[in-house]
Amino acid sequence: MIVDDRVEPLVREIFGAVVKRDEDKLDVALNSFPDDDSRLKGLHLALAVCGFVVHDAYDGKPTADEIRLLAAEISAMEQWSALSGDQVTEFLDAVLHGKSLTPLFDPISATVLTYVVTGSLLASSTKIRKGEWWFNYLDRVEAAIEAAPER
Repeated sequence: MIVDDRVEPLVREIFGAVVKRDEDKLDVALNSFPDDDSRLKGLHLALAVCGFVVHDAYDGKPTADEIRLLAAEISAMEQWSALSGDQVTEFLDAVLHGKSLTPLFDPISATVLTYVVTGSLLASSTKIRKGEWWFNYLDRVEAAIEAAPER
């Protein structure tokens, strides 16, 4: 996957708002995409990051029980977003199994889930090295995504 240089800073801004739990900044950032194409590219990037970070955390695909536990942790950490553990479980299951989000969630819910879950995963990752910030890990994740062969 090629990371679009026009979209990546917008996605990073959204993740930053999630990490800071700043709903106003999140709302502004979510509406900063200039058009539907860039909005879709942003979602695709965020979904790729989400899948990579989860696989990285579990050294592969987590089990159904691990997904449920992870979802409960994310829901608890991100209470400000009002995402339930069940919603996050369903979202993660879809992402990790390559299922479409369209039949599961309305567009706004899918968007919020994508960015809040991924931002939370980035901020809480155990793969962040000593002295690093979440965005340093994001740099490595994006580099790995770009280096991976297209499927």
